Amino acid sequence: MMLSHDIISINTGKRKEEWIMPDTPGENATTGERNRCLDISLHSVASHIRASDGREIPFTRAILTIRNICDSDVVNVDPHATLGQEGGTVQDVTVSFSQSAHSSIPPGGAADWDVYDLLIPAHPGTASKIHMFGYRAALNWRFELAAWAEYRPSGSSIAVQTPVSRWALRWSVENPATGEVELTIEDLKG
Repeated sequence: MMLSHDIISINTGKRKEEWIMPDTPGENATTGERNRCLDISLHSVASHIRASDGREIPFTRAILTIRNICDSDVVNVDPHATLGQEGGTVQDVTVSFSQSAHSSIPPGGAADWDVYDLLIPAHPGTASKIHMFGYRAALNWRFELAAWAEYRPSGSSIAVQTPVSRWALRWSVENPATGEVELTIEDLKG
């Protein structure tokens, strides 16, 4: 069986990082749009974050959502993600889902994850900077996020893999007077 791969590239102007990610599902899994039950999206949500001086700063968060769009439960939901930082390497951050993943999602139900709180700390290079310098360490960097999931429709023994969804994210200070941090999300199609 021939394997297909997606190549995730981060071009920093100085060098181009590439990481080959299998686009082929795990053993006994299929891909395809025909009867896809899970929809993966990324959206921004207004929030706050505590600055080192104790102030609450308006901070826009990226929320990764996996939604069941079918009429029946999906089970054995296994989310996956990779995260790349401009100038760095792409890291598999799937392990960050281990304690918060949902084993099943009911019809119309969804699972949400905060990218800043859950996935950014799973990227070793970024996590150390955030630990030392707080949220400001993430400012003005371009992050590339890829996410997909494997699951089984209820009553089926066949595993299905969603297509890989990709986005670019960048947090920046929108208003220097208040320190308000805005988030730009770019959908990276095909």
